[in-house]
Amino acid sequence: MIEPSTPDTATATDMALIHGLLQRSESGGLIHCPLMLSPTPIEDSALTRLQSLTEPFSLLAHRVASELGFLDQQLRQAAAADDYTRFLLALALEEQREQAFRFSITRSDYFLTRSESDPNGVLRQVELNTIAASYVGLAGRVPDFYRSWGGILEQDWEVVPNDPVAVIADAFLQVMTAYGAPDARVLFVVQPEERNIFDQRILEIALIARGIRVVRAALEEIGERGRLRDGQLELDGRIMAITYFRAGYRPDELASEGARRARRLIAHSSSVSVPDLATHLAGTKKIQQVLTDPRQLRRFLSETDAARVEAAFAQIHALDQEIHQDGRRLSAREAAIARPERFVLKPQREGGGFNLYGEAIRRFLQTTSASEQQAYILMERLHPMVRQAWGLRDGRPWQGEVVSEIGHFGVLFASADRLHLNRGAGYLVRTKRHDVDEGGISAGFGHLDALARVEG
Repeated sequence: MIEPSTPDTATATDMALIHGLLQRSESGGLIHCPLMLSPTPIEDSALTRLQSLTEPFSLLAHRVASELGFLDQQLRQAAAADDYTRFLLALALEEQREQAFRFSITRSDYFLTRSESDPNGVLRQVELNTIAASYVGLAGRVPDFYRSWGGILEQDWEVVPNDPVAVIADAFLQVMTAYGAPDARVLFVVQPEERNIFDQRILEIALIARGIRVVRAALEEIGERGRLRDGQLELDGRIMAITYFRAGYRPDELASEGARRARRLIAHSSSVSVPDLATHLAGTKKIQQVLTDPRQLRRFLSETDAARVEAAFAQIHALDQEIHQDGRRLSAREAAIARPERFVLKPQREGGGFNLYGEAIRRFLQTTSASEQQAYILMERLHPMVRQAWGLRDGRPWQGEVVSEIGHFGVLFASADRLHLNRGAGYLVRTKRHDVDEGGISAGFGHLDALARVEG
C-alpha cells in the first residue's frame, strides 16, 4: 500500500468536501471529517471472515435479548454498582410484555492481529455495539473519496465497495410496512448540538427517498412533548412507528427526570425501538464477558455459529475470576494489578473515553471498593497490525504508525415467532495513531478509513 510522500493537503481536503465527508466544528461551522489518506489493506481471507461473523453475532444479540431472565441474572451485580445500568435493567424488567417486533442495527468491531499460525492476520473482537452504531452514512462515502484521491495520486487501490445506508434504509422500510401505520414517522433520538449530524442526515435522506418521514428530537424534548395514545408513541400528535436511538447511551444523557420520562415512554409504547431495552443490555460489556464462556455461548447459538464467533473472541474476565498468569493462579484483579500493561479495564459504557489502561488500571483497582468494581470487566489488551500512513485532521496532515479498528454492520428484524431479516450491511474502518488508546472519531481520536484488497 503506497503512501503519498508529501500529501497535497488542499486537494485532499477538496476531495473530502466534494464527497460529503463533513462534520460540524465546535463553533458550528463545517469541516471535513478526520480522514486517512490511504485505505487499510486487507486480504480476501480476512475480509471473508469479517463478513461471515455478522449474522451470527446479530443472531446472538437477538437471542440473548429474548432471555430477560438471563440478562437479569448476569447484570444484577453490575446494576447494583452502576445507576445507569440499574435504570435500564429495571425498566426492561418492568416492561416485560411481548413486543410485536424487534429491529436492531449492530456493529461488531475487530482488530486484525498477527499470530504465528496466521501471519496475515486474525480478527479479534473488541466489542459488539447494539445501540447508536454510528457512521452508517459517512462510511459509505469513504470508498469514493479514495477512488478520486487515488486517481490524483495515480494509485490503483482496489477499494472494497461499501454502502451500509442502502441495506439499513431498506430494513427501515420493511419494518415500517410491518408496523402498518401509513402516516407514521421514524423518530431519531439525537443529542443536542450533534457534531456528527451529516452521518445521520445521509440515512434520513435515504429514508425520505423511500417515502419515510423522519422527526428528530432529543430525549428531553420527547419527555416534554411525547404522549401515549392507545399504546402508540405520539410526538406533537404524530405516530412514531420506529424510534431510532442515536443518543441515550451515556449516563449523563439519562440523568434528568425529563430524559428518563422519555425513555420510559418509549419503552411502554408499541414503537419499534432500535434497539429495544433488552438488545441494548445484550451489548453491555458484562454480557460480552459472560458469553466468552463456551457453555453460555451454546445456550444461544448452534455449534457451527458458536465455533465461528468463539474464534474471534478476546480473553475477557470478571475481576473475581481465577486465571493463569506467569505460572501462577491469580484472580483477574490480582493479575491486572501485577501486569496492567496486559489488559484493558472496561465499564458498562458506550461511546469511547471510559476505558482504563496501564497504571490507571492499577490505581483504580487499588483505590475503589469491590462493589464498585463489579461494574467493570477485564479484557486482554489486543495488539493490532501496525502500518505507516498519513492522516488528515482539521486540514492539517500528519504521518506516523497507525492501527485500524474494523467494524461490520448488521441488521436484524424479527417478530415474536419469526426471523424476517438477518444480514450484513457494510463496514466501518477507524484508524488512529498506534500509541493512542481510544479510537472514537467523534471523541477526537480516530479517522475515517476504508478497506482495500491486497494479495497475500
